[in-house]
Amino acid sequence: MSDVLIDLTESQTMILDTLTRALRDGDDFDRRRRRLRADPPDRMALWAMMAELGALGLALPEGRGGFGGTPRDMALLPAAIGAALPVEPLVAVGITAARLLAATDADDLLAALAEGRSVPVPALLEGNDLLAPPRLNARMDGGVWALTGTKPAVRHADVATHLLVSARAEDGTPVLALCDAAAPGLTRDGFRLIDAAGAADLAFDGTPCRILLQGPAAEATMAEATDWTLAALAVEVAAICAALNAATFAYMADRKQFGQPLARFQALQFKAADMHIAATEAAAAADAALAALDLAPAARRLRVLSASLAADRTGRICAHHAVQLHGGMGVSDELAASHHARRLAAIRAQIGTTDARAAALETLAGRSAA
Repeated sequence: MSDVLIDLTESQTMILDTLTRALRDGDDFDRRRRRLRADPPDRMALWAMMAELGALGLALPEGRGGFGGTPRDMALLPAAIGAALPVEPLVAVGITAARLLAATDADDLLAALAEGRSVPVPALLEGNDLLAPPRLNARMDGGVWALTGTKPAVRHADVATHLLVSARAEDGTPVLALCDAAAPGLTRDGFRLIDAAGAADLAFDGTPCRILLQGPAAEATMAEATDWTLAALAVEVAAICAALNAATFAYMADRKQFGQPLARFQALQFKAADMHIAATEAAAAADAALAALDLAPAARRLRVLSASLAADRTGRICAHHAVQLHGGMGVSDELAASHHARRLAAIRAQIGTTDARAAALETLAGRSAA
């Protein structure tokens, strides 16, 4: 995926190549289909391998047990997983949770995360509005913090060992809370998402927890982790577009209609050109998102949201054209193109929705102008 990420160091290139090769060899398309069709589906088959390769520490600085912790270090993970479509919570844990925990004193859990011994899954949103304050309540009960409320459709919550939850204290201040996934008073109603990953609706009823951060520090840390996640998803979109285009163009060269390859038809060439342009724009959007992570918080959020929306648009173009150019096979379970299209659709709804991100960008841009 060197065409997705630019300006990589030699060591970063080696890590990216290693992760890409390991995913290709360890989870080819047919093997992926078999394990996800099992009862129950195996959604953690690659976890130990990715942890052993150091993939879960790419977003962490060396002083916290990671590789380097720069935006471009972090981007190696989504760049590697784009084509392979793993359903393990690699971004949720290796990027979102890692950035959250790196801002706390939870060193024991952070070390377990990097080594793959724990699966702390973030649950930061309660709807699509990125700017809405949390409604989940955190209050002292008998000298112990407890959570009460719900978190709907939390991606990967079905395989979590711990949950990193946004909530509000009794005085209304935001908090970042940590609770065990097996804690009393917590119920998980799991289900399957469109891209075959798992999720769960969470209900807390006096669930004991540990408050990691509170007030402005909690708010700033959760906003930063969300921005890093959006940037990672932009990189993943670019990687998927590159893989989707390669598969589609190969199909057009091989598939014949009326005695000649599909690639010879001018109307289809126009669609292929649109896909190439969209993939190039997706890579540029990913690069812009990574560059934005080094900016001050207000500017960072505006730039990341803008890049995220650009990635959503380009991913949609590549997905729709790929399905059309493959014909009926483009939506079949037997073809990787359909799974790439489903993953792109899931990304557009993963952190809020495309419309919600656009609304947040409009609101924040208005505040900035004022």
